[in-house]
Amino acid sequence: MVGWIHEGAEGKVVALEEATGRVLWQASTGPVPADLVRKDGWRVNERVPAVALTLAGPGVHLVAGNRTWMLVAEGGASVKSGEFPPQVPPVTGAACLVDGNFWIGIADERDGGIMLSAAGVLADVRSDRPAGCLHAGDPTSELRVISPLQNAHADPTPYAADDRVRGYPPEVCGKYSKSQRMRTGNAWCSDLRTTDGDPKRAVMLHISDIAFRQEEDWLLVRRPNSADAIDFSPSITGFELSWPRAFFDGTAYRNVTVQNNPSSTSFEAKKVEARTEVTEIVTSIARTGELQWARSIGRGDLPNVSPTFADNWYHARSLLLASHPGSPSQNLYVFKPGMLLALDQATGAPRFQVGAPLPPPTW
Repeated sequence: MVGWIHEGAEGKVVALEEATGRVLWQASTGPVPADLVRKDGWRVNERVPAVALTLAGPGVHLVAGNRTWMLVAEGGASVKSGEFPPQVPPVTGAACLVDGNFWIGIADERDGGIMLSAAGVLADVRSDRPAGCLHAGDPTSELRVISPLQNAHADPTPYAADDRVRGYPPEVCGKYSKSQRMRTGNAWCSDLRTTDGDPKRAVMLHISDIAFRQEEDWLLVRRPNSADAIDFSPSITGFELSWPRAFFDGTAYRNVTVQNNPSSTSFEAKKVEARTEVTEIVTSIARTGELQWARSIGRGDLPNVSPTFADNWYHARSLLLASHPGSPSQNLYVFKPGMLLALDQATGAPRFQVGAPLPPPTW
């Protein structure tokens, strides 16, 4: 497991042993761009996480921000860095290997990119996306490590702006409204997230119901409802795909009233306190629909980061990232700013934890 961290304003690329979390090697990378330095947790409205793009190549690791790139040799022996020229649009969070070199996606509205050789030579011309180079979020055997941006997809299908009819099946992603001339209810849907690029293995989300693709049909996995006498009903805030399972991050809140009970002879004033409590869990669900395991990640007062309730509720989430399919450890990494928790994909048992979640920002 290789990642980019910062201590204060100084950055490091760190390699961890997946089984234990032991540091194998690290390399200093100098000052971290200001927009990637964190002093607290998720930022308000940070629906797409502000993280660096990372990708493992032959003996070298790519770390790229919007305007900068670094190549760190395996073992940390050397670091090369540079900036993208002003005429190059910002990096999008997508990259792939092409003959041992890095093709890095850019936001040019034409699905283009720029090549960076493993030796650190940046091309001076734009290039189209290479054949077989999938978007961020569609890992293949060549994508060993990709940015947690893969977990932030909100209906990424490139529909035309005036396309109000074509879309997802109504039973999983909303129904078509004749009065509004559009589908409604599709709070969060994605059909581009696959393990191996096969669309028949896709997953879609409707509110907090999960739909797995099964050949030409969809298997809808509904949450328990109140009639099932279950008082915990989390909403999905993130997901990660594996095979033959998928992982989901969910949060649920409830209003709690606490009051003291002074005795009849006490002068203590009676106090009533109302607060909102939030619980976060990570679950593993088989592609056949069965719940395999669930693990609590945190429980406490709802963060107060904004006057908007949705911002506070969404702040309690984590990003999920599965190990490369070829990894012998097969971890599921649960990331919050300041914390990395490794779980066993098969059982949900914790393997190691690095750091602790940063406190939420205040307003």
